[in-house]
Amino acid sequence: MSWINKIFGTKKNKEIVEQSVAKITNAELEFLINREFPKNTDLVKSKLNEIRSDSQYGKNRISAAVLKIANSDLTKIDFLITKANEDFRDIISEAEYPRVSKHGFGERNEKELKTDNLNDWTEYTDWKNKKRTHNNV
Repeated sequence: MSWINKIFGTKKNKEIVEQSVAKITNAELEFLINREFPKNTDLVKSKLNEIRSDSQYGKNRISAAVLKIANSDLTKIDFLITKANEDFRDIISEAEYPRVSKHGFGERNEKELKTDNLNDWTEYTDWKNKKRTHNNV
C-alpha cells in the first residue's frame, strides 16, 4: 500500500472526505477589503499587493484569508502577509479550515472530519457573505 493510501485511505475501504476550496474573484476581494477596512481600503490594497502567488486566483484566496484572520484589525495585516509569504498554507488553513487544521492526520474519525469540514465551510462562507463588520455597522 502506498503512503498516500495509508494516510488518506482508498475509495474501496472508506469514503474520501473532501474539503471545500474558497474561490475569490477580484470583485469579491474588492468587496471584502471595503467591508473589512472601509477607512483604509487603499492602504490595505497596497499591503495585499505584497502577497506572492503564482496566480491571481491564489493571490485572491490568500488575501481573503489574511482579511478573515485580521478580523478588521489593521495592525495584524503586515504580520499575516509575512506569514503568508513564508508558507501560504498556514494562513489558508487558519482561515478556511480552523477546526480541521487543529488535528493531525488520523486523529479524527471520518464522521468527525466531515462535521469539522462542514462547520469550517459554513463559518467561512458566512464570513465571506456577510454585509458588514462590527467596525462599520
